[in-house]
Formats: sequence, C-alpha cells, structure tokens
Amino acid sequence: MKTKFLLPVLAMIFAIGMSFTTVNSSADEALDYIRVGSDWQEIPEIDCGSGSLTCQVRMEDGSIHEVYDTPSLSSRKKTSRTTPFQL
Repeated sequence: MKTKFLLPVLAMIFAIGMSFTTVNSSADEALDYIRVGSDWQEIPEIDCGSGSLTCQVRMEDGSIHEVYDTPSLSSRKKTSRTTPFQL
C-alpha cells in the first residue's frame, strides 16, 4: 500500500524539481567575443564561414582583433577571408 502512494509522490517531486533546471542559452548564441587587452568584449555575431585562417574584425578605431565563439582562448573562429570584417 505504501509503494502505491510513495512512487507517484516521488515522481511529482522530481518533475517539479527538474522544471527549475532548464537553462536558456539562446542569448549567448547571437554573440561573439574579442579580447581587448586582458578583458573580453561582446560583439554581434560574425558569419566568418569556414576555412583555415583566423577570423578577425577591424574596430572603428582601426584596431584588429581575433574573433572567438565563447570568452575562451580555445574557441577561436576560422574563416577563408584574408581581410578583417569591419564593425
């Protein structure tokens, strides 16, 4: 008798608990990152395409920076363009 009551209650507790564990990561997918000095700066998503060269952007002040998918040095984006994208 106790198992017929306990099992549905546990299922309900787990279902309610799992409803709070979802993460909305869609906001980060629309951003790329550049490293300015020792800080990361968010920029709009750049469609670098694919290739073997490092994707770069030229800022309004003329400085050129490499583009990253995440704020991590290991997530460098690749492209086939030889000239930087203009921001």
